Amino acid sequence: MAISLKGASILQSEINDSFWAGRSHYDLNIEITVNKTSPIKAEGFILKATRTASHISATIGMDRESSFRYGLNSLVRWLQSDNETISVDDGPDFPIRGVVEGFYGKAWTHEQRLRGLKLCGDYNMNTYFLAPKDVPWQRFNWRAPFTSDFLKLTDELIQTGRLNAVAVAVCVSPGLSVKYSDQADVMAVVHRYKQLFDLGAKHFGLLWDDIDWELSYPEDIARYVSTAAAHADFTNRVWSELAKLDSQLILTVCPMHYSGRGNEPYLHDLGHALHPRINLMWTGRSICSEYLDISDAVIFERTALRPPLYWDNFPVNDGGLQKNLYIGPVRGREVGLHKYSAGLVSNPMLQFEMSQFPLFTIGDYLWNTTNYDPDKSWENALIHLVESPEDRMALRAFMRTSMGTVVGGDPAPDLRAEFRKGITAWRVGDLKTAGDVFIRAGDAMVKNHAYLRHLDFSRPLMILEISQWLEKYLIGAEVLISLGEILKACGFDSDKRCITGSSSEIAELAGLIERLQAHRKNLFGDQIEGPINELMAELGS
Repeated sequence: MAISLKGASILQSEINDSFWAGRSHYDLNIEITVNKTSPIKAEGFILKATRTASHISATIGMDRESSFRYGLNSLVRWLQSDNETISVDDGPDFPIRGVVEGFYGKAWTHEQRLRGLKLCGDYNMNTYFLAPKDVPWQRFNWRAPFTSDFLKLTDELIQTGRLNAVAVAVCVSPGLSVKYSDQADVMAVVHRYKQLFDLGAKHFGLLWDDIDWELSYPEDIARYVSTAAAHADFTNRVWSELAKLDSQLILTVCPMHYSGRGNEPYLHDLGHALHPRINLMWTGRSICSEYLDISDAVIFERTALRPPLYWDNFPVNDGGLQKNLYIGPVRGREVGLHKYSAGLVSNPMLQFEMSQFPLFTIGDYLWNTTNYDPDKSWENALIHLVESPEDRMALRAFMRTSMGTVVGGDPAPDLRAEFRKGITAWRVGDLKTAGDVFIRAGDAMVKNHAYLRHLDFSRPLMILEISQWLEKYLIGAEVLISLGEILKACGFDSDKRCITGSSSEIAELAGLIERLQAHRKNLFGDQIEGPINELMAELGS
């Protein structure tokens, strides 16, 4: 592959080199001309390109330097099509789009974050909040300056983000021990931000989530009428110091009350006292919200005097959610929400590799809420993340047994289709056909399990992350086979139009449910257990 670039800035040349470094499989001669123009949308681009045999001629115009990355994404999607030309004026809906690594538990590794920043660039995201809960520097040792080792790693993150049009925002969470009235604590936070600013950071996070509601120090109790007043005063003093460094810097705050109706007194008091340039995060109605809609966003903005910046707790699976995988597409986010929002960042799962599938779909939604199709986006995520068609289809078959999310969707759509066929057959008394349906489905899952566990599978890190769920997958396959065999051994009372069997069949079915429930990871939704329980009840009648 040969790439020539004309009219590009130094940053755009660096973005270009970084972008094509991982795409050497294109056997093409690509000429790209960059120019400055005014796309329809802020942060957008205008792409025009033609192809003649293996020669590509493209022009990418934009107003912001970094939008060149999005133009390259669009160019590659076109290269994968059969179209001879493309002419598009495109841009994002949400102004802030990205990820907040803000979960409890084992944080992502530095290598994962570096790869994550490149993938965020692929997803047209522009922000990455670094806010892992269970690391000492984030919530416990916040008064100490960042160490040289930390700064070295963070500098690499910031520069990698720069090459992928993603701003890295490191967060500080002082709320566990802060004295709000103490200027020394303000300056401790500011000093950390100054260290990051010197590396090129332009966006900073100040998090007041998951702390005590009450003020602790006598000096604070004497000075402030409420915790909201303390948070506003401390935050405003931090902002005042930041503005001295650069008036264009961004400060985003996660309030103590970060979910609900958006009209809580704390939010009202905080929002009215807070500098208007400061963003306020919000998770929506619930900590893990089933939906995010315009009506709630309007209430929030009226209360806090600014639109919410959504901390979207999907697909996160920390705490009591660790038995689940949330690997389906994002759903339940309203079309047009960007008009009433400062942005949206997604809190991902502990599993870095598997988080990339829902994150891809989130990127699509944030770019264009009107055209977002969750199922189509999810299929495109598979293509983007798993190059081998055979491996992709094998992983897809497994993933479609855990598609359910806090925002809707069928957890096991393909399996549900098999159960519909099997249950339809057993309802009319054709128990052999019903049994064979479940046995075939189980056999296919056994074979697919063996394929996924083979050493030659192209994405071993994905398999490693889901190894415990693959154990449950195999158990489910064997349960389906046993269910089919039990059905074939049962009888059918044509007068009563119901299945008949002995206490031994009921005991066998109960044993299948116990086997499923004994494994601590969740899979299949209620798709297997529900019908088995129904069958047990029918036999018991």
